[in-house]
Amino acid sequence: MLPPDYFDHAADDLLGLYSKLDETITRDIVRRLVKTGGVSATAGWQIQRLQESGVLLDDIIRRVAQLSEASDQHVRALFEDAGVQAVEIDRGIYQAAGLSPPPLRQSLGAMQILQAGVQKTAGHLRNLSMTTAIATQQAYINVVTLAEMQVESGAFDYVTAIRNAVRTAAESGAEVLYPTGHRDKLDVAIRRATLTGVSQTAAQISERYADDMGCDLVETTAHPGARPEHQVWQGQVFSRSGKHPDYPDFIETTDYGTGEGLCGWNCRHSFFPFFEGLSASAYPREKLQEYENQTVQYNGETIKYYDATQMQRAAERQIRATKRELAGYDAGFKAADSEHLRNALNEQFQAAAVKLQRQKSQLDDFLGQTGMLRQDECEQVLGFGRSQAQKAVWATKRGE
Repeated sequence: MLPPDYFDHAADDLLGLYSKLDETITRDIVRRLVKTGGVSATAGWQIQRLQESGVLLDDIIRRVAQLSEASDQHVRALFEDAGVQAVEIDRGIYQAAGLSPPPLRQSLGAMQILQAGVQKTAGHLRNLSMTTAIATQQAYINVVTLAEMQVESGAFDYVTAIRNAVRTAAESGAEVLYPTGHRDKLDVAIRRATLTGVSQTAAQISERYADDMGCDLVETTAHPGARPEHQVWQGQVFSRSGKHPDYPDFIETTDYGTGEGLCGWNCRHSFFPFFEGLSASAYPREKLQEYENQTVQYNGETIKYYDATQMQRAAERQIRATKRELAGYDAGFKAADSEHLRNALNEQFQAAAVKLQRQKSQLDDFLGQTGMLRQDECEQVLGFGRSQAQKAVWATKRGE
């Protein structure tokens, strides 16, 4: 098994690796946008924009290809670490029951599962990154078309139209496009794909060991703030075969193997072997009730812990969105040839810097009142570096 807190930072190294791609994409869009040198509805101008969108697409595809090898190495290292940890925890339980399971690297079946998980997740990350190129090309075309329509209609002057388009591009950032048409931010998609791949691979290895050791019963892990659908089965013992008269069916109850269930999308739960008559439940009923009934106080109101985690995630998303704006305005300011446009983008940068400081203060107050822990990695945005952070601080001070 993997303990719930293992998933908190497991994908950090991979996210750091993809940060350069995201930064390059955001800056490329904004740089090409502010270098238009005027907006018109002429055929020549439109052809030029389409040609630039093609160059942008080619550039991103080339960068994704360069990234893939390093990404594959990070995926392998992460999966091997997760597999070793999961197996060692389970082996301790098996050994206490008088069994002798081999270490991970001595189990051919488990290593085959690990290798398959690495290949599947690495391939998935490559596919996600490649759809980013397509989504980025379309995003560039969309923001340029928006600027063209605003100028052509007479509703906005050139500077205002470009400023609006830069804001739209900066807010969007790098995205991945799924076959269903759904879009996600690159960092969100990479983190979800990585953690889900790790969770499912570790679970399959645990299953293989349970098969080899003849273990039918397993206990799921538990943690505070679990989504309501998972609270009903966390910390309980189940029968993998579904044939034990005293314990519910593992798959039927937990929806194990589905995206919504145990070890599915963004799920931090796992499971470990349980031996009737030998094992004591790791989560007594009192502990589970404590997890389920846990609340926090905020502005004089009592809030369920799960609801508070959702409020925290929403605040973190707002901070990430504002940091994307700042990074985009910074790139646009550097690329602009017009003094008028530079001044306009600088004004936008300073306004966003003040907004960022307010959002951070509100989150600090929320965390201080509720006692919840800050998750810095959830506030980071790929492509927002130290330079932009320092500029934002000084812009806020000037605003004050």
